[in-house]
Order: sequence, then structure tokens, then C-alpha cells
Amino acid sequence: MISIILPTKNEPLIEQLIKEIKSTLEKNKNPYEIIAIDDSDDSTFDKLKKARITALKQKTVGLGGAIIEGLNFAKGDFLVTMDADFSHNPKYIPKLVDKSNKGGFDIVIGSRREPGGKIIGWNLNRKIISSTANYVGKHLAGIKVSDITSGFRLYKKEVIDNTNFNDIKSKGYAFQLEILGKAKNNGFKIGSIPITFVNRKEGISKLSKKEILYFLFTALRIRFLNISII
Repeated sequence: MISIILPTKNEPLIEQLIKEIKSTLEKNKNPYEIIAIDDSDDSTFDKLKKARITALKQKTVGLGGAIIEGLNFAKGDFLVTMDADFSHNPKYIPKLVDKSNKGGFDIVIGSRREPGGKIIGWNLNRKIISSTANYVGKHLAGIKVSDITSGFRLYKKEVIDNTNFNDIKSKGYAFQLEILGKAKNNGFKIGSIPITFVNRKEGISKLSKKEILYFLFTALRIRFLNISII
């Protein structure tokens, strides 16, 4: 079974996204569940309940906190995290699973930065921020994957079962870096597929300057402060 995990916060396109996810997985005859961890203060939670998926109010804080809640709740053999604003196209979900099955990968990242991948709709400032974060992750924290900051990922259940989330310090975007560090140290195999990322057209991005600074701090903590990530 495939578990789709959606961290949600004031998502105007959530109904369309859920419909597309269901259509894609049913077309491919994949058993699935959809889990939304919601931190909205608008009507998003009501929309989630009407969509007949598992909708849970977020108990922790930040993007990382929402993802951890979803990963711990999920029952599938493959756990897929993705953005809830249609930046990530559901058509790639079967490709993530196929890559894992055929290549023996424990984690598969939907990469915007390998041949065939691209980004649509980012301004220069956002491109610089993302490129810098990936450079920091690769060369400072030592995580050698093509797109460290991508949140479109597949995790095999055994990765989650062997990860002590109590040891993860990052609750925001830096979670994406820290969990890869843990997986690498635990010997899990990480692969990727190229995706086209389309910047959100509705709603507000949750990426803040504070999140960017904490991402850098996390990379420094992993590399120089000798803080265990195992």
C-alpha cells in the first residue's frame, strides 16, 4: 500500500489535488491511503474531511513536525510526502514507486536538479536560496544527493521504522536535510527521479528567512559540532 502524506496549511487547491491523487493511484491500481496533517486557520480542514481522507489536526510545529506525524501514522509499505499546493504533480507517484522497486532504493527523491528535471515559476531570489541550500547540504553536511531540499519523496516503511524521530532537532524545512543524514548513516540507499516543479499559483509560500537560517545551522551542527545524527 502507498501512503500519501500531505502537510497542509491554508491550501486553496487541496480538493483538486486530492482528486488528482486518487485518480492517478486508482488508474495504476495501487492500494493507497491519503493522510493530511493540517495546521490551517481557514476552511482547509473542512475540505479535507469532505474529501474522505484521513485528516488530522497538527499537534507539533513546522513542516518537519507535520511530516513526522504523518510518517508515524501511515500504514503503507511506501510512504510518499508531497506539497499540498500542486507544485508536485501526482503523476510522478507511480514513478517514485517504480524506481524504488527496480533499483532497490529505500528513499527516492523527486529531483528538480538532475537531467530531465526543471523548475517553473521561481524568481531569481528563490533560485539562489534553493541552490545555496543544496550546496550547503552537499558540501557542508556531506549529503550527496541531487536535490536535498525537495519535499517530494518516497520512503520505504523500514526507513521510518529505523529512524528515531525523537533525535531529530529540525521541525521546519531543515528536516529534509536531517532525515537524509540519518538515512545515510543507517546505510539506506537513496535514489531520485527527475520531476518538473511548478511554483504555487495560489496561497502563500511557507519558506521564511528564519527557516533558511535554521537550515544552515542544521548543516553546521551536523558537520562541525559533532552532534550525532544516528
